[in-house]
Amino acid sequence: MAQFRPAGLSDEDTDNDDYGFYEKPKRWYHHTQQNQRKTVEVKLQDAIINGDLKAVEMIVNNDLNNNVNLKLDSGWTPLMHACFHAQDIIVEFLLDKGADPNLHADSVTPIMATCSNSSANNDAIFSIITNLLDRNCILNIGDKYGQTPFMRAISSGRVAVVEKLLESDVNIEMRDQQGWTALFWAVHYNQPEILEMLIAHGARLNEVDRSNRTPFEIATSQDYQNIIEILNKHLKIDDTDETNKIIYLNQLWSWHDYYPGVITREKLDYRNEIPHLLYGMNCERLVSVIENSRIDLKTFLLLEENDMIKLGIDMPYERQRLKYGLRVFHLKGWKLDAVAGLYARKVGNYSVLDCLTTLGTHLQQIYVLEASLQYTVREYTKIKNLIKSEPPDSPLIIKMKTTAKKMVTNINSIRREIKNMKTILNKINKSNPEPTDVIREKSTQEVVMGYITDALAVCTLIMIVYHARSCFSKILNK
Repeated sequence: MAQFRPAGLSDEDTDNDDYGFYEKPKRWYHHTQQNQRKTVEVKLQDAIINGDLKAVEMIVNNDLNNNVNLKLDSGWTPLMHACFHAQDIIVEFLLDKGADPNLHADSVTPIMATCSNSSANNDAIFSIITNLLDRNCILNIGDKYGQTPFMRAISSGRVAVVEKLLESDVNIEMRDQQGWTALFWAVHYNQPEILEMLIAHGARLNEVDRSNRTPFEIATSQDYQNIIEILNKHLKIDDTDETNKIIYLNQLWSWHDYYPGVITREKLDYRNEIPHLLYGMNCERLVSVIENSRIDLKTFLLLEENDMIKLGIDMPYERQRLKYGLRVFHLKGWKLDAVAGLYARKVGNYSVLDCLTTLGTHLQQIYVLEASLQYTVREYTKIKNLIKSEPPDSPLIIKMKTTAKKMVTNINSIRREIKNMKTILNKINKSNPEPTDVIREKSTQEVVMGYITDALAVCTLIMIVYHARSCFSKILNK
């Protein structure tokens, strides 16, 4: 499968391309107008390839009526053509005319088109990248294959561009569809200088892709000795050097972590699970967007198109990818082992921590199930009129009834599990003391009384010592 499609054309027939998941550009379908438009695009491409700024100005002014953001028949804008052919002067002209640096076709943005050019002059590419960044182009974004502009720059060997993007806070840990980060790309395309830069910026060396391969294994399979030497040098110190250690956030350190908000008395939100889900949906770029919104897990699991737009997820194909990921999550089945309670462990004695941990996981599971039920009801509401038209004995109706019965059975199982857990906790409560890490904080009155008691004890001790010394003195005098 091609990684890039020149002139914005898809690998398949252009009538079937998705332009970022269903966002079709407006096109002229009248035959005469369509032929004229094709002629305009050919003229524009020729002018851009030849670097003829005056010809481009005439086409934009006369043929496009100064609409620099008009998508041509290929789906590409004039800016995308100029970026792909690395004509920095024409790019600057179009940006000054108001060209949008984030308009895309077939999920390819102007900065992606620029970074994909491996044959153009380095200065021209660097100038274009700088101009696009100055116009707030979206940098941490992947195409339909998950490939980011940063990855494309690495594959093209653009060292100066990579350095510029690193200074622009690019996310070096984003992954494409095969699970490759930027470091994988540097290894695969034999870019030792870029590899050193990535390691210096904290790139993870021990990650694996979807085929369970490490960067070192990929370098070894292709016999890149210079890459192998660099990886060996840094892997040797990776386990001892504190700066190179991976810090995993959101780990569970105590029983409190199973109950978010138990200390602050806030409602359970499980916000810390969202980055893991985004990673699994190949939407890692959206982590900062979601975290800044401070939404809880349930709100995240019930996001719709309008909600995503309000959060700032501007790219249609990113919204579509997230919607698909949420749908797959809600349709995913649960194994019995994932929800089994303490009685399934066949152990006679349970510690307080065992009970608290199991109860905490069940609370989270019920929280997620509630979100999935709301999602199901919402989606059912959208199609209920279509379902009503089905005959009573249709396979769809029969399947829905069977599924509803299973759902009721599962809910009843959860209720039984709650009763079992309540019984176990009551037994433990009667026979065990309260765990040390749940001792409640003393009130102000209790603290003051403690101070008074301590003071009285000290005074008593002083009096005893004084009395003993007096008696001892009298004995010595006699």
